[in-house]
Amino acid sequence: MSEAHDTPLATYTERLPQVRRRFFLYADCVEVEAVWTLGRTHRSTVPLASLTTPPARRVVRNRWFKNSLLIASLAVAAALVLGRESYAPEVQRVARFGWAVAAGCAVVMAVSFRRRQFALFPKKTGGVGLDLCDAGPDRARFEAFVREIQKAIRNA
Repeated sequence: MSEAHDTPLATYTERLPQVRRRFFLYADCVEVEAVWTLGRTHRSTVPLASLTTPPARRVVRNRWFKNSLLIASLAVAAALVLGRESYAPEVQRVARFGWAVAAGCAVVMAVSFRRRQFALFPKKTGGVGLDLCDAGPDRARFEAFVREIQKAIRNA
């Protein structure tokens, strides 16, 4: 959290397959702390005075789903072709790797299949300034947190 602020007015944690984000709402800004699945971290501060309300709503499926579906399809096709008896035993063993990749992709597809709702707060200058998702441990408080941000934007 920022040294310039004491206690946040509200906090919200979301968890998606590729990132976990924590939001800290203050009277003048929202601080976002992101930790990516592959280890990278990022912190940013969004001034509330730069945002407008109401937020746009979008329901989207995680992009990892389509990517996993494509990779799984290619892995299954490779496994089926390379697993034929007409190929050498060494090539047939490679086909097992294709099945393992397809199984891993099936797990990723299961985790990322569900469509999620996002609240997108536009910037006054255009574009999206802040987005939140209804996923993770604080999912039940999603709508309340969005309302609190809207109230803070009006007060900023």
